Amino acid sequence: MKGDFSKWGLKPADNFSGVLHQQGRVLLDQDWNASTQIQAHWRELAGRDVIGGGLVAVPVAAPDGLKILSASATVANGVEVVLQPGRAWVDGINLYYDSQLPLQPLRADYLQTPAAPIAAGQRDAVILEVWDEAFSAFQDPRDLLEPALGGPDTTERIKTAMAVKLLRLNADQGCGNLPLDDGPKGKLTVTPAPTVVVVGSCPVPDSGGYTGAEHFLYRIEIATPNAANEARFKWSQFNGGLVGRGEFAAGGAPGTGTVAIRANNQMINQCGLDSFYLEALAFDPAYGHWRVVFTANASLVNADTLSLTVMAGAWPAPAGKTGFFRLWNGIALVKDHPTGLATPNPFHDGIRLELEPPLAGNSNYKPGDYWTFPVRASGVVFDPSVWPNSLPPQGIHYHRAALGILQWTGPAPVDLAPPDIHDCRQPFLPLARIKSCCTFTVGDNKHSFGQFTSIQAAVDALPAQGGTVCVLAGTYNESIVIDKRVSIRIHGCGPRTRISAVIDGNKEPAPAFLVRNSDGVVLEDMAIESGPRSAVQIDNSRHVTVRRCLVQMRDISTIWQAIYSRGDDILIEENSIEVLPREGGPRQPTIPPEAGNPGSPASVNTAPDDIFIGFATRGGVQLAGGSDRVQILDNIIQGGIWNGITLGSLVAVDAEAEQDLPDRPGSADPCDPCKPVDLTDEDPEGGPPKFVSAGDLYDIRIERNRITDMGINGIGVVRFFNILNRGDLVGVHNLHIYDNLITRCVRRDLLKVTKAMEWLVGYGGIALARVSDLRILRNEIVANGPTHRVPICGVYAIFVQGLQLDNNRIIDNGGRTKEPAENSQTGIRGGVHIWIVMPVVEVAAAPTTSFAAEKSAALAATNNRRISWGSTTATVRDNIIVSPLSRALTFFALGPVVVARNRLVTQATTGKGLDVIATTVLHGNLGISNEWTLGLLLLWILKLGGKLPVNDNMPNLCTLSKTFGAINLFVQPPTLWPPLSRNWFTGKTLFTENQVSLDVTNEPLAFALSSIALFSLDDIGFTDNQLELSSTNFFLIANAIIGAGSVRVADNRFAETWMRAFFSGFFVGAMNTTTDNQSTHCLKAFAPQPNMLVLKDNISLSEFFCPGACGDKRAAVAEPNENVTVVTGGKQ
Repeated sequence: MKGDFSKWGLKPADNFSGVLHQQGRVLLDQDWNASTQIQAHWRELAGRDVIGGGLVAVPVAAPDGLKILSASATVANGVEVVLQPGRAWVDGINLYYDSQLPLQPLRADYLQTPAAPIAAGQRDAVILEVWDEAFSAFQDPRDLLEPALGGPDTTERIKTAMAVKLLRLNADQGCGNLPLDDGPKGKLTVTPAPTVVVVGSCPVPDSGGYTGAEHFLYRIEIATPNAANEARFKWSQFNGGLVGRGEFAAGGAPGTGTVAIRANNQMINQCGLDSFYLEALAFDPAYGHWRVVFTANASLVNADTLSLTVMAGAWPAPAGKTGFFRLWNGIALVKDHPTGLATPNPFHDGIRLELEPPLAGNSNYKPGDYWTFPVRASGVVFDPSVWPNSLPPQGIHYHRAALGILQWTGPAPVDLAPPDIHDCRQPFLPLARIKSCCTFTVGDNKHSFGQFTSIQAAVDALPAQGGTVCVLAGTYNESIVIDKRVSIRIHGCGPRTRISAVIDGNKEPAPAFLVRNSDGVVLEDMAIESGPRSAVQIDNSRHVTVRRCLVQMRDISTIWQAIYSRGDDILIEENSIEVLPREGGPRQPTIPPEAGNPGSPASVNTAPDDIFIGFATRGGVQLAGGSDRVQILDNIIQGGIWNGITLGSLVAVDAEAEQDLPDRPGSADPCDPCKPVDLTDEDPEGGPPKFVSAGDLYDIRIERNRITDMGINGIGVVRFFNILNRGDLVGVHNLHIYDNLITRCVRRDLLKVTKAMEWLVGYGGIALARVSDLRILRNEIVANGPTHRVPICGVYAIFVQGLQLDNNRIIDNGGRTKEPAENSQTGIRGGVHIWIVMPVVEVAAAPTTSFAAEKSAALAATNNRRISWGSTTATVRDNIIVSPLSRALTFFALGPVVVARNRLVTQATTGKGLDVIATTVLHGNLGISNEWTLGLLLLWILKLGGKLPVNDNMPNLCTLSKTFGAINLFVQPPTLWPPLSRNWFTGKTLFTENQVSLDVTNEPLAFALSSIALFSLDDIGFTDNQLELSSTNFFLIANAIIGAGSVRVADNRFAETWMRAFFSGFFVGAMNTTTDNQSTHCLKAFAPQPNMLVLKDNISLSEFFCPGACGDKRAAVAEPNENVTVVTGGKQ
């Protein structure tokens, strides 16, 4: 601060908080001033700590203060902005800004000259710069001088000044995190002249140190450079406090004039100086602050008169009016007092100065930078160590913050309105009115500011009962551990909050979030970046939620998936789980092209955003063994090289302690290039398994997810084991998969499956091992697999207990190329392939949260007694299943089965394995009819074998069947035979209202037994179906082959390309009813006993061209209402 002070300066570390005046003592100016400095320092700290530093904050009660209303740029005036009058806090400093209508535009100079002029697309931040400066009473004599006392300047004021500056922005810069601080400043060293001693028998000091006769406070202040752009400084022994007001009169010669001193005459006349460097100041409304407008060399030629020479600028007052001026002792060049001299150059009255040399453009010397140091008259004990010793300037301390951002629309001249001006001001509430659910806030001190800069520190500071940590916008490079905690919520600001797991080469990699041994943890609304470890790892925890997060994995080799969960009651919801590009960073939003331009959102059928396909990272989600009640809902999962959702984890067989593993150690693939995928866990040397499943999973819901572009399965188990060699099966109980889109998965090539595993491993949209209560409803499983060359399924499982497969679209999995089908790898492929489906065991509903728990309790309570069942073992309804190669539907079951209202299509066949038996649908049911008892079955076998000594027409057989078939006479007393299905299951199969097509029109010459093959030990109802064979070179024995204990084939349409099938249908049953069908070729129906066969009312196209081709020649002349076929001895 300029002013006639005896001392100036405050050391905050002293922790002084006030000044106390003692009675009867002299009050010094430095005591008063120290009190002012203490209060000012406290106000500045309080403003920054309470309101916030590095920003422009406006109270919500007056939210428009200092808002940028408009901006313009011209060649003549540069950039000007118009601000709304009002008040704001700038970096913790309170500022009032007042302007009369019409509002005054303010000039805005650049803090650093930009490399390029203003042009369209460039952005400049408008920086509000404030600082404290001394304000003399002579600058505003009307309000600050007391005329009754004769007008002395008893005190000065401290005034908050302001200026508007500009900073050119880079593409990644915004309102915060801007380089607003000045660069390194030049340093000053002040030393006294050395003491000279007169040598003699009695040495006497002759000279040295400060030689002045008065006590002063010297001020060294950087001035504007001279015409040669050389750095200069001005100095004052009065701390720049020698000021006054005067009237200017021009001299006779150019650059000369006089000033008649009209205020503070006495101080100037008696200051002891007769030559000065004069500066005249005025308030400049174009800049919004007081500034030097006139300079000159001045001499006090007589009392009250200054003679001026070397004048520059314009006097700030008209003729007859006074202007404010300040008198300095002089002005000098910085280079005249260099550092590094053996003896520093003398300055004044025994004082020597050393100033560091100016840098290019005088960047280390800014006009206004100053140093002060006190001197005391010779003879007064004084320690010069308080003088600056290689110190940067004491001030001016500028406070700067971004007021807004100008988005230039063109070069100068250009005007900007509010739509092109981004407001950086931040409104704030009074502390007493702030209400929030946040226990703590975290900011990165660049884009946001909170109570903590570390998320981990905020978590650790939460009380034992938990709380909410609100993570504000910014990037946080840390790995957070939540261990043995409860009820913690970590909430971000969407993708603007980015947590990046630290990769430290000296430490084991860690996940971004590790939630361990905890309960009730929520992570939501953040971007989480990690790799090689998971972005979120949940271990032995419950009630954990990961919601609305952008989860991104670095594309580096790992065995960890993006989210790894081992716990109960987990919710993974509305996340986007993807892979980071190896170069370029995350995708940033951009303004789309305007309507009418290519690629604009208003265009028709625009391309979607590119999906980054990972080369090494697995991505996706993994639910470890032992997980219960997990929901994966409404997520986007894309881009990794592994499963979209992996079920299960591993445990080493020989591990000393059970340690859950996401996969086999060492199985990470650096993918340079990627190896073919192998999900088997078979020992190449045929030894026992080295890993087993870490445990079954219970109550898993996977709903409304979009799983695309994954390397392996959309949903799959961690590994397939060789169960024939003591291997394990990954089990999932109550797995419900609803309304998902699974597409473009299994994009990696597959390793050729070994002979031992080719029937036990499957790849595709969904690939499972052992499941109970499997419900796959309303999914789209489309276009998975690289080509038909590798074995791909839409849905694959080894063992299922209770299947519901309804309303799915399973299409084009393993899409055809021009490569012949015979070149395809051996393995399981097709639309849906499930080896065995067993019945669901049902119990009465109980008020528990886990259906699996209900089942377990019921099973334990039965003590091996028979449990009743009622649900259908398998229902396959309302699906569209199109298989490019191999069967559309394959499954074997034990129990009631319904296959209804499906569209089932096969487009090619391998001609190998089960494809030889059936090319489109293959189903077998091992259940037996509930009508059979052991006694009745024995009678039936003996009769068929001709071992009964009775004739069929004799009533003895009827009597024998009614008695021996119902009563067990082998025990005493005799008992009723129970049904054979008591310890087994029925096998009734209903295949109805389906459209089944084998479309091999363009395939080479090949043969197969059938398109559809259905078998059951119980009953098969085959009704109201439409069956097609479209073929050029492909031949079938029969379009459909059905064999069962009882067969009912009715109201079907069999259509084959002419002469591409020997029969349209071939049906065998102990009881066989084949009626009311239409076919291209003949239908053949058989029963072991003639009276157990009904074959009538069928129509064959072949009979039109070849009357009698399908049976008795009477069919050719049958009346319209007469059956065209009759039963005679079981033959037509």
